[in-house]
Amino acid sequence: MTNTLKTIGFICIALSFFKSNAQKDKNTAVYQYATINALMEGGFDGDMTLAALQKKGSFGIGTFNELDGEMIGFDNHFFQIKSDGKAYAVTASQKTPFAVVANFAKDKTATISQALNLQKLYTLLDSLSPNKNLYVGYKIKIKCQTLKTRSVPKQAKPYPLLIDAAKNQSVFDLGTISGTLVGFRFPEYMKGLNVPGYHFHFLSDDKKTGGHVLDLSGTNFEIEIDTMDDFELHIPDNEDFNKLNLAKTKAEDLEKVEK
Repeated sequence: MTNTLKTIGFICIALSFFKSNAQKDKNTAVYQYATINALMEGGFDGDMTLAALQKKGSFGIGTFNELDGEMIGFDNHFFQIKSDGKAYAVTASQKTPFAVVANFAKDKTATISQALNLQKLYTLLDSLSPNKNLYVGYKIKIKCQTLKTRSVPKQAKPYPLLIDAAKNQSVFDLGTISGTLVGFRFPEYMKGLNVPGYHFHFLSDDKKTGGHVLDLSGTNFEIEIDTMDDFELHIPDNEDFNKLNLAKTKAEDLEKVEK
């Protein structure tokens, strides 16, 4: 037996896991504004306000116009983590060029106390939500021993490509900290539309800091999972978006930006 399989087996023994039958009528739709390829190409301005976005879902991640920080939303509140590392409550009039939201309704939970790094967390989530052809949302309470996050600074026109903007990202080593991970796992067939695989943002319990998750080690994971089978995509219809070349899926560049 490999070390990875031993680790998974050990984790699964310690899991407290159940599936609720009370969620059969829950909203199972993911709503997405714009595409990841558009963001990669410098499509940093959108027409979608946070007020309109929150009508589509109170849980999710994304960014803000001019690429001004990382978005995280859960429990009916959205926050903006700017390049200073601080979290700010958003206003209804703020706009987004890219966001993914849902009306999160957990259908599975798990609680574990083992120490996990980010890759082992992904392996665990794969075991808890094995169908990789569906869309999955995750809300995870965590106590981190180490946590590395990032946020990209506000951009000015003419906008660069995302891979170039990310070269000036602010990276934060947040150390020992407790908070909430919010994110999704998208199928491989979503290349060009969204980030295939896992994508998490973090907000601290005191609502003061967070960002896009680059790495972590932690314990006491309280995991809520929402498996969804519907996807709604809204494409912006404005001059800047219509000029973007979205024909190519730049997988290698996206990997660099996300990791």
